[in-house]
Amino acid sequence: MILWTQRNTPFQLVSLLLLLTLPFLALPSFAAETKPVTTTKKESPVLVKTMAELAKAVSKAKPGDVITLADGNYDQDCTLKGKGTQDKPIVVRAQTLGKVGISKPVTIQGNYITLLGVNFTAQGSVHMSGVGSRLSRCSMSNVGSGKWVTVNSGSRKIEIDHCLFEKKENNLNRARDCQLFQIMVRNKGEGHHIHHNHFRDIPKGKGNGFETIQLMTGGNPFDPKGGDCGTVIEDNLFERCNGEGEIISVKSNGNIVRRNTFHECRGSLVLRHGHRNQAVCNIFIGGKEEGSGGIRLQGKDQVIVNNYFHGLKYALSMMDGTPDDLYVRVERAKIVNNTVVDCKRALSVGHNHSKHPNGTAPSQCVLANNLFVGGTKDEASPLVEYVQGDKPEGWTWANNVYSGTLGIPPTKGLRKGTPALNTTKGAVALPTRNTPSTKEPVPGVKAAEKDMCGVSRATNATLGAIQFSDKMAAAKPLTAKQVGPEAK
Repeated sequence: MILWTQRNTPFQLVSLLLLLTLPFLALPSFAAETKPVTTTKKESPVLVKTMAELAKAVSKAKPGDVITLADGNYDQDCTLKGKGTQDKPIVVRAQTLGKVGISKPVTIQGNYITLLGVNFTAQGSVHMSGVGSRLSRCSMSNVGSGKWVTVNSGSRKIEIDHCLFEKKENNLNRARDCQLFQIMVRNKGEGHHIHHNHFRDIPKGKGNGFETIQLMTGGNPFDPKGGDCGTVIEDNLFERCNGEGEIISVKSNGNIVRRNTFHECRGSLVLRHGHRNQAVCNIFIGGKEEGSGGIRLQGKDQVIVNNYFHGLKYALSMMDGTPDDLYVRVERAKIVNNTVVDCKRALSVGHNHSKHPNGTAPSQCVLANNLFVGGTKDEASPLVEYVQGDKPEGWTWANNVYSGTLGIPPTKGLRKGTPALNTTKGAVALPTRNTPSTKEPVPGVKAAEKDMCGVSRATNATLGAIQFSDKMAAAKPLTAKQVGPEAK
């Protein structure tokens, strides 16, 4: 019997083969971690009817055992301690998807324990420690806990998938430290996997600490030390996630954020503290949200490739570095093959922290093969801004085309042209036969060898996120049917 198929359904925009093309990281495929949970005819799932019975059953469970929690509402804390294996996890499943309500915290401690199909209510939350455990097909709607999901430092290969998180209204009355997700890491190859979740209707908090997802190295806010974390955040849908300016806050090294859709969110994907992170093939649609943002970055060797930005307050932004490393200087970033359409700012460089008005400008960055299409909302608004005249140092511009008002002095590698995009077929503007192209690939950026749809770029490669061809498939943002507990 298959318990709610949980395949790692590919997002229509990109082939999973993109993982093999990304430069700095050699991450394993997550196919093994996202197999359907199954039982065989020889297995007899255990049925439990109290939290005490559940905790006891998990503590005695053997790898591969399935424990069913009877439909109903449960108002007790529970700690699940057990040891499954990667091939045979211990599975705790709701008797009926969404018909089990838990109103108090659940703590998962151990290896390869899966919690499946539970609806958290009231003061419900999940706290995870160990190796290989999984939260899947669960939901949280307006629960009262400050932090809804926490992953403790020292954990590895935690998977959170196909869940719904919505209406975090306690943001309105808490002072700070109210992250929906908080994942603590040490940059030691943790390899967590966050995918196919639906985040929506997250109200603005009163200040800092209201991120939807915070991936943070212990010791922050200063520069994370150590190796790479290797966490992948992919194929998630964020709608009206307005908690604070950082929707996803990455404060660690060597992670991938890809194929996510952000719709009408008052904030940005922020590479805040850390190095060697990659943001690839994400879609940002501003819609009716005037405060919407795209990607903001700090740190060294960040890769921003194949992203699509439409109707935002700003698409790409960098802050200056500060002497105390509260904000790490941007160095050697590669911003390649992105498409920016109808944004108030395509690129804003050199924002300063109020305590450090004279920071260090971004240095040695490569900006190549990008399309910056001037906005129709404010035609006089400059596309590129050097804040306070803070000109970047040692940048390489190559084969970038813009339309509209540039906003900075004429720059080699950044020329005015006609993008010739087709904006009549949906939310994502597609290239046409007349969209500018180049025969000069960007050295050392393997992620740009394919476009956001997973199509190999031709010798004469189209600028922007999507490669033109006569058989080109329409790129589409994620929808609610593709994510969350009931997605196939």
